[in-house]
Amino acid sequence: MRNLKILLLAVGLMFSGTQSALAHAELIKSFPVAKSTLTKPPKYVQLEFGEAITTLKSKTANSIQIFDSKGHKVTTSKIVIKKGVARVEIAELLTSGKFTIKYRVVSADGHVLSDDYQFKLQIKG
Repeated sequence: MRNLKILLLAVGLMFSGTQSALAHAELIKSFPVAKSTLTKPPKYVQLEFGEAITTLKSKTANSIQIFDSKGHKVTTSKIVIKKGVARVEIAELLTSGKFTIKYRVVSADGHVLSDDYQFKLQIKG
């Protein structure tokens, strides 16, 4: 019976170690939130990941881009990375419409994360 307990404990530890080794950084929080509707233009886009982001010298390694409903790129500041947070300031005033945020970052474990999501802006008045 004791050997069975030790075997089960060893198997459990083996799988818990494998699970964490296979885990990669993922987006855990964003502003604007995906599929949200804002009533005021956002001044920035901020993405928070579950793992640190690597800062590389390549200008295209990490990026956050914003596109309006016509596919025009919105002007932003240079991306700023602090641990697991990536942020760009929006350099122009956004008007009502649907916007797409596209991001690409390299996590601390070297994996590339890229995806996109949308939000709406409905300014009243």
